[in-house]
Amino acid sequence: MKNKITVILLLLISFSATSRASAPQLGEWQLLFDNDDGRAVAIDVYRETPVILDKEGHIYFLNKEIGKEATGDWFGEVYENWQKVSGGGEAMDISIDDDGVPWVVGLKSNKIYHLDGDFAGPNRGWIEYPGNGKAKRISVSRENRTPYMIGAVSGRIFKGENNGWTALDEKLLDSSGKEISGTLNALDLYAMSYNAVGNDKPEWRDLVFAINQDKRIFLHVPEKKAWLELPGNARASAVVASGKLVYIIGEDNKFYGLDLSDGKIWDTAGAGTGQDLAFSQVNIFQPFIRQNGKSIPSSTYRYIWTIGDKGRVYRAFVAY
Repeated sequence: MKNKITVILLLLISFSATSRASAPQLGEWQLLFDNDDGRAVAIDVYRETPVILDKEGHIYFLNKEIGKEATGDWFGEVYENWQKVSGGGEAMDISIDDDGVPWVVGLKSNKIYHLDGDFAGPNRGWIEYPGNGKAKRISVSRENRTPYMIGAVSGRIFKGENNGWTALDEKLLDSSGKEISGTLNALDLYAMSYNAVGNDKPEWRDLVFAINQDKRIFLHVPEKKAWLELPGNARASAVVASGKLVYIIGEDNKFYGLDLSDGKIWDTAGAGTGQDLAFSQVNIFQPFIRQNGKSIPSSTYRYIWTIGDKGRVYRAFVAY
């Protein structure tokens, strides 16, 4: 089967002057829970559960309790609060893989660690990723569970593989595919996995986005051994993506979206402002809905998450 993302990359380099597509609008921003005390400074999300860092680097997840379980009242009001992830430690950045395992950059060491277990259950503490890497940002492609980091000093992006770190390319291309001066010195990154061949035998590959020091947004193109600037000449402080859809927080702290398949302009994606971004997708399965003997989702809910100006967590539905 033809590689869908390769087609998208070719479209990015050779889109016509008349092409036009818009990323889906975001729904109204909803405060996650009323008692949020505004402690979040960084966020990632596992399914529908956010995991955050506070300004001291402590790690929390959203805990929900229905009624008063201890007294047997199972059908009462839902109580929500931030619960500290067991295992201790302090971090400057966080990313969650597809097993619910947090990966972090140590606040004082700049080393990469992952929890030996998921964030909500029992665990055996933090494990340092081999290779003695020092980072300032981390992003893990969920299905492949592959860590990517920005070097603490160099600003280069490295891929975790074979118990070590491999540097990705530094060369930069403009949105037409022409080489431009300078090399990548990244401020932020986002890694995602996509299925390159279909649902019967999934083959997960990674897409890696980066925000350069001049705040322009680039996508790594291994075939070109370079980073390709996304069209639209945008400047951003945060980026997330889902397949062909990319969302950013612009220099004005507002939200913008781009459809990679044939879009060339960043459209305002929704009202409000924010800091940091995360993406979540939840598939809903119904009994007896199957394809080729396998269960398939009857519907899918996608959300963009952010942190408001008072440190509280919000999410918005992606109308897609």
